[in-house]
Amino acid sequence: MLINALKKALTGLSLMLLMTACTNIGGASKSSTSLASFLGLSELPDWYLSNQFSYPDSQWIENDFGLKLHYRDVGEGPVIILLHGEMSSLHTWEGWIDALSQDFRVIALDLPGSGLTGAPHCVSNPEDVCAENLSEEYIEYTLQYFIEDLNLGRFSIIGSSYGGYLATRYALKQPHRVDRLVLIAPMGYQQDVPEVMSVMTSPGLDLLTQYIQPSTFISTIVDDLYGERENINQANLERYIRLAQGDGAHESNVRLLKLVRNLMDDGTLTPFEEIEQKTLIMWGELDTWGDVAHAERWDETIADSLLVKYPFLGHIPMEEKPVNTLPDLVAFFNDDPLPSIEGLGTGGTFTIKDAVDNLDQETLFGAPVAPEGSSDTEELEELQ
Repeated sequence: MLINALKKALTGLSLMLLMTACTNIGGASKSSTSLASFLGLSELPDWYLSNQFSYPDSQWIENDFGLKLHYRDVGEGPVIILLHGEMSSLHTWEGWIDALSQDFRVIALDLPGSGLTGAPHCVSNPEDVCAENLSEEYIEYTLQYFIEDLNLGRFSIIGSSYGGYLATRYALKQPHRVDRLVLIAPMGYQQDVPEVMSVMTSPGLDLLTQYIQPSTFISTIVDDLYGERENINQANLERYIRLAQGDGAHESNVRLLKLVRNLMDDGTLTPFEEIEQKTLIMWGELDTWGDVAHAERWDETIADSLLVKYPFLGHIPMEEKPVNTLPDLVAFFNDDPLPSIEGLGTGGTFTIKDAVDNLDQETLFGAPVAPEGSSDTEELEELQ
């Protein structure tokens, strides 16, 4: 058994080195606070991360197990709750929140195991971290009572990736509470597992990766989440890497990825076809983390749904290009035509040239006439 364990450890180290060579090593090294951080051997204290990544309007509220949940609650109007995906945080919504908060009350939280909320605390001693307590039930229970603690009435939910899966489960359990759903590349159906997730969660290797997580692992995940690497700015990459190195984060990261991998490997029995709410499904066509072929499946499964796809974006289009995706979201909530579907405005693929090409020019302007004095049919053909 010891020999097998050593073989798995050596295999894991080899894959780590290979991944380091293939990913954004320059960005990972710049985003790490030290050599130990770059190699994935250290974790950062909570006070440091809070100082770096909290907002002036950041708030904290304790769950039933002594874990302080980090959240933002801004704006007034109909309530929208934002649920980020795996290996992410509420910061992923930054490009949307300011605009949405002009007309809505927007509540975004860092789910357990993520962002400034961090790893679960021990039941016996809330001062200690017990990352092994992280489970789907723990996260769902925390979300349910977070909503109750804020005394929210009826609201809408926007969920990305695993957050989209959580949003559907809440909407099915509490249909009278949820007005509308927005699902951004949600998890829930079987698909291939990304290579970096396989390395971090495979039996045997997970014993290694819950203690050692090089920054290049996180930069590889970010590369996967974005459609185009050039859309990743250094500040976002730094945030991903540092928040993934908080107290207890190494083990939490592995456990969160295992929850997502279980969905990818086995799917779920959750009856998505019973979703009653009007639903917007958003999906980047360059998504390599979620199977873009599932976009139509979600659209066909949910009775009252709209699907919009973005040709040049990846798994988190709202973070990668908020200006391209926000108009569709606002139109959905206003019951207006979606710009990207109608081919209008930001995010659409319809151009002035498309409009001109689609006109019946001969009916509108008459047949082209060759210049006076010319018998050259080639000139006429060029005009046509």
